[in-house]
Amino acid sequence: MLTTGKRLMVAAALLGSSALYAAPAAAQATRTWVSGVGDDVNPCSRTAPCKTFAGAISKTAAGGEINCLDPAGFGGVTITKAMTIICDFTEGGVLVASGPGITINAGDNDVVTLSGLDLFGPTTFPGSNGINFVNGAGLNLRNTTIKGFSTQAINFTPGAGDTSFLYIDNVKILGNGTVGNGTTGAIKIAPASNATANVVISNTQVQGNQNVGVRVDFTGVTAAKANVTVSNSSIDNSGAGMLLKATAGTGTILATVSDSVISGNTNVGVVGNGPGVNVRVTRTVITQNGSASAAAATGVQANNTAAVISYGTNVLAGNLNSAGTASDGAFSSTVTQN
Repeated sequence: MLTTGKRLMVAAALLGSSALYAAPAAAQATRTWVSGVGDDVNPCSRTAPCKTFAGAISKTAAGGEINCLDPAGFGGVTITKAMTIICDFTEGGVLVASGPGITINAGDNDVVTLSGLDLFGPTTFPGSNGINFVNGAGLNLRNTTIKGFSTQAINFTPGAGDTSFLYIDNVKILGNGTVGNGTTGAIKIAPASNATANVVISNTQVQGNQNVGVRVDFTGVTAAKANVTVSNSSIDNSGAGMLLKATAGTGTILATVSDSVISGNTNVGVVGNGPGVNVRVTRTVITQNGSASAAAATGVQANNTAAVISYGTNVLAGNLNSAGTASDGAFSSTVTQN
């Protein structure tokens, strides 16, 4: 039987041991929710959702998923781990007046998936990039609209030595870029030296952007690679539809364009620049490109020994130069299809 003194000693010992014990931090959930009437102090559960993507991501485990419960603006976010954000059945809005809407700077093996979002840079104070991909294994982007950003809708820049993918499906890219700044536009693919970008663009509308619709640009790098596929898409009413640049020593761009329309661009439909460029075009319409304000306007250009090859089933017609006369340009070569 314990005496009173012994009881006091045991109690003191227990109290001392509890002082050394720290309760575990709250576990992150594999699925979380956001709502326009949520609060970021909540656990981001379905019945107690968070209010912003930034609030939810801190409570979502790596590889987890954030869902939108109702239509709202959920703010910009930086993603630093494998993550999925799905808002397909309601509006997942991201409106930013400066900086990028979504930055992806994740681990080398991390894949990010974004679906059902509406990213918007307001006219008076537009954000810089809709999506700024800095690092990660890849980005799946689908069922999304990106509009009104001053630099790029999508800026895809895998880091030195990395191999990353960008898959774009059923996306609308509208009204991005800045007048007078030729480096801006809709989609920019610019891997660093010794990096590889694997890009697939399908069922996508790139329309009314300033300067360039799809730019693959190896300026200032060495040994870069890009494998680019564009299919069932339209690239309309920008300065140039597609610009692919890999001058001597910078790297290799292999691109395929199929079942698409490239039209109404002010300067040129498709231009390849440099010996590292090889573009294959099939079942595609390139028309109504050029304008009175663009002296070198044309449908297709292959500059500095770039290869822009037709596979015999394209429509290249109705493109005009500044004099208002036909200026379709010409493919580097044509391969007849059986």
